[in-house]
Amino acid sequence: MTDAVAPEYARFIADERRAKRLEAVARPMTEGEVFKPVTLEGKQATTFLQVAARRASGLFRPSKHEEVVWVQGDSELAVSLTRMDVQLADGLIRVTLPVRCDQTGDAVIEVVFAVGSAKEPSGLYASTYRRPNGPAVIVDTWGEALVAFAWQCVLGMVSGIAGAVGKDTRGNVLVPAELIAANGAMRIVPMARHRFAGSTGLKVKA
Repeated sequence: MTDAVAPEYARFIADERRAKRLEAVARPMTEGEVFKPVTLEGKQATTFLQVAARRASGLFRPSKHEEVVWVQGDSELAVSLTRMDVQLADGLIRVTLPVRCDQTGDAVIEVVFAVGSAKEPSGLYASTYRRPNGPAVIVDTWGEALVAFAWQCVLGMVSGIAGAVGKDTRGNVLVPAELIAANGAMRIVPMARHRFAGSTGLKVKA
């Protein structure tokens, strides 16, 4: 998780504060301290997942690239970065990845993550099937990579939102401590890192 917060996440948090839906962090938070949850509606989650997808693909600056091409031996797969979608249900995050290759043309891969719900919170834990839903010719070769990419995007999104909320006493951005999906929305709980994570401020002596 990088400490460089995407401007899209920072603008969202600033807008939430101006609308008085989210308080400002009055002071740097101490390790293990949690902040009030940040809520994303379904459309917002889709927009921010696409931001995370670009960053996960190495596109940290504004770019006109709408897809990336994965190469493995003689196989190639184009993955869209601008048409990814998120659907939220109680305890479930459904990520759809539009892809294309010579064998299938345009296709859609679906990855479903089971996460915490309002009645059964589970921290930042998520589970999914090793094999996503989609055409066998794509899933047979790219299934695990697509699942990993989808999770990297979800984690990048929730980490970016948490990081935009504020910093801890050591200057590290906050991290997500809990992720809940319920009623078509996502709730992210930011937390100050524990001492074993992030910059400690300790100096190595020669």
